[in-house]
Amino acid sequence: MTIMAVVILGISFNACVTPRHIDEIKAQIRDVEAQNRELRTMVTRMDSITVQGADADNRLRNEIAFSMDEIQQQMSVLLENYNDLMQKLEQLGQDKNVVHILKSSAGAQTPTGLPADTTPTQATGEPAIDCDFTYDEAFILVRRGEYEAAIKSFGNFLEACPRHESVENAYYWIGESYYAIEKYPDAVEQFEKLLNDYKTSPNIGRALYKLARSKQELSKKDEARTIFQRLIDEFPETLEAQQARERLKDLK
Repeated sequence: MTIMAVVILGISFNACVTPRHIDEIKAQIRDVEAQNRELRTMVTRMDSITVQGADADNRLRNEIAFSMDEIQQQMSVLLENYNDLMQKLEQLGQDKNVVHILKSSAGAQTPTGLPADTTPTQATGEPAIDCDFTYDEAFILVRRGEYEAAIKSFGNFLEACPRHESVENAYYWIGESYYAIEKYPDAVEQFEKLLNDYKTSPNIGRALYKLARSKQELSKKDEARTIFQRLIDEFPETLEAQQARERLKDLK
């Protein structure tokens, strides 16, 4: 049984549930689905990582070799067991850090004669950190609800990896984190940055909805109404558009 089915079944036995409650539950499901897509990307990324020790690598791969289709169809199971997956991801990250520490500590001077405190990647203009690892660590913090730490971690990622393919996702999750801790002006800034600089991002619909909600929380009803309507016009078939229609009823 899917999460939506469970929610609807629960609602049928509770006469006190309002359309707003249903709207918020749908929003939570949408966020879980978005995070699930991020997890799928992380698992795919792990397939390309080489860790020391073939036996350890095989064991780790077997532990995380979940069926992607099964995860999508049984999201409730994922929600109940995601802590176990987070531990595996953290262990993978630790192994990856060990490799980088060993590499950075090998020799007091680089082959090109650079000082000991200047790494080859820094000299060539490449990121001095592992961008994939830094992004994944920040996303794990979001999953844990450690929003302040996630904001800081995503900020480090954006500073060091401005051309990375996940930059637009980072702006979205920073906005989500600010929204979660009710820092709505900061959330507005991040969502507007995403909307202005990444106009073809797949996150546009979600960003519009959360931007409008942030405006609504700031009592900027006219601006919220305009953004909700834009969402409905540009993405009429999405869950966000359905939620926007409900929200517009509250703004009349």
